[in-house]
Amino acid sequence: MRIIVGLITLAGGLALSSAAAAAPTGSGAGGPLLAGPDLSARSSPNLAGATSGGTISRSQLHRKLKQLAKQAPPSSGFYVYDTDAAGNKVLFDRKEGKRRKLASNTKLFTTATALHRLGPESRIETLVRARGSVTPGGRLKGDLYLVGGGDPTLGSSGIKSLAKQVKRAGIKRVKGSVRADDSIFDSKRGVPDSGFGPSPYIAPLSGLVYGGSSYSTDPALEAGSAFKQQLRKRGVKVGGRVKIAKAPKKLNGREPIASVESPTIAAIVEATNKPSNNFYAEMLLKRLWATSNRRGTTRGGTKAVERFARSRHSRISQLDGSGLSDNNRSAPRDVVRLLVAMRAHRAHAAFYDSLPIAGKEGTLDERMEGTAAAGRCRAKTGTIDGVSSLSGYCNAGRGKVAFSLLMNGVASYDAARKIQDKMTIEIARYRP
Repeated sequence: MRIIVGLITLAGGLALSSAAAAAPTGSGAGGPLLAGPDLSARSSPNLAGATSGGTISRSQLHRKLKQLAKQAPPSSGFYVYDTDAAGNKVLFDRKEGKRRKLASNTKLFTTATALHRLGPESRIETLVRARGSVTPGGRLKGDLYLVGGGDPTLGSSGIKSLAKQVKRAGIKRVKGSVRADDSIFDSKRGVPDSGFGPSPYIAPLSGLVYGGSSYSTDPALEAGSAFKQQLRKRGVKVGGRVKIAKAPKKLNGREPIASVESPTIAAIVEATNKPSNNFYAEMLLKRLWATSNRRGTTRGGTKAVERFARSRHSRISQLDGSGLSDNNRSAPRDVVRLLVAMRAHRAHAAFYDSLPIAGKEGTLDERMEGTAAAGRCRAKTGTIDGVSSLSGYCNAGRGKVAFSLLMNGVASYDAARKIQDKMTIEIARYRP
């Protein structure tokens, strides 16, 4: 079964599911919200005129943030850090060491680890392998294997390209069938929050998917069927039904007869963070653990993320890649430590560019418009039941300030975001 949902298209041509990039809003007063990704919300019209003008000193910033922090829920924590200060770098801290629910700020850890382990310029391959010989007349005496690499972006253009390459290879007829190989990942389609079963906030996970905009009970079978259909459109006759099967190991030593590559990992990370795409985050998480001898799993991916965080003197307790679970937790200080570490990382540009821009792009496109933060601050939003978070960077003169504003026990999302926006605007006004 397949259900088509709407698309959101980002720069770079990646199409995202609107079900993966939007969530129910709850009431206007910030009523109950089930676990889901983040929401764009308009800034209060009072923000622009009140806090956009002039710069402020370190002491002024501390005083203003202290006043705003008093308005936040008691279970909130804050950490603001001048990454370029010569002396004391901590600009403001309140309950900064206690772990809190992260919501989609979890994606900061997932995507940073993906950039580190996979590399920003690397790509994910989907292959076609043939078992059996090909006669002079173009008849394959065996099966075609569509082998997934865990590419979350594979869609119609990629499948069409693979079919064209098969035809160019001289194959006119396949005696066997198309076999869809999704074995690079385990068979769990969901995340822990949904008992690894279907979730309304994320398309089913698989090592071989066809269009992140579709919800299919068997993504690999859908991809294989789409591939078979494209082969037929190009005059390649295929007998038999599409089946799920792992390609024999002996085929690994042979050149594939067709291949397509995903966009770069940097582009996928941007398509994850800017709209807060849960599906992409979970697919990246599994890909972190996948090797030639090991299937990608959610638990394996979280281990990789936790290890990377520790190597950067940060900490996270992670259950999934997107932040859907209540049990993804870190402290504001540890989030900032990750942000600071990524400033010195070779993939910093890709990580920084992936974040929503206040008043301009992503889940912050309608927040802090016309203020000092607009265009100057990039940050990852986060929203699940009772949680609102915002963590990222603001330009401060020639340097950058890293900050993490984690609010738990939230009764009103509108009120929480207003406080976050005001704090971020004040950070943007700060000059050392």
